[in-house]
Amino acid sequence: MTMPAISPVPRSRPPRLSAVVADRIVEDLFARGLRPGDRLPTEAELARRHEVSRTVVREAGRILDQRGIVDIRPGRGMVVAVPDATVVTSHYELMLRMNTATFGQLMQARLLIEVEVAALAARNRTEDDLVELGATIDASRAGPHDYDTSLDADLRFHRLISRASRNPFVAMLMDPVNECLRLACGDTRGHLAGQTDTLDEHAAILAAVRDRDADAARQATRAHLDRVAGAADSLVVRDTGR
Repeated sequence: MTMPAISPVPRSRPPRLSAVVADRIVEDLFARGLRPGDRLPTEAELARRHEVSRTVVREAGRILDQRGIVDIRPGRGMVVAVPDATVVTSHYELMLRMNTATFGQLMQARLLIEVEVAALAARNRTEDDLVELGATIDASRAGPHDYDTSLDADLRFHRLISRASRNPFVAMLMDPVNECLRLACGDTRGHLAGQTDTLDEHAAILAAVRDRDADAARQATRAHLDRVAGAADSLVVRDTGR
């Protein structure tokens, strides 16, 4: 009996030299204990250290910049970046625009995460957190017909709740969600029509956080997000590629 031919296992493509150098630079960054804002060696120094051309180092720098690990600044070279969720935000936006995920799913993720975030904020908040949270409510009440101001204050309230949790991973989870909400929202009338409810709900969340009542914070946050999710059709511009 003739045995079927065995197809050769395709070989994985070896990584580009610039990607290898990028990984080496990151390892060196950790080994030296560099912090956000610290400057990395010059392009020429890195080329000598890794025994590659300056062109390879330049490409490695672009890779690290895209990963959000360094900032490339004219006249300063590569600087260790402050960690943020910009890359994740761009992926979330891409998922929405390519219809591989829906706004409803984004809201579902927000509900799953932020309810517990609010409980954590109630346990860990500071007096400064309370002042800043209250200021967002005051700003919205002062301009009830100003769409930009109210949207900024609304999203800032939720960002401040995540920071009041005192867990930096929480902010990394929530910042992309909040930024995608900003990109998706576009119906001015729908947003402003819900401002009275939003401000009352934010005030309830703030009261629970102020009282360090984690259960009340959960309940108030769930009520708020459930209401917002139910009103999504009046808030969202469906063509997020506008």
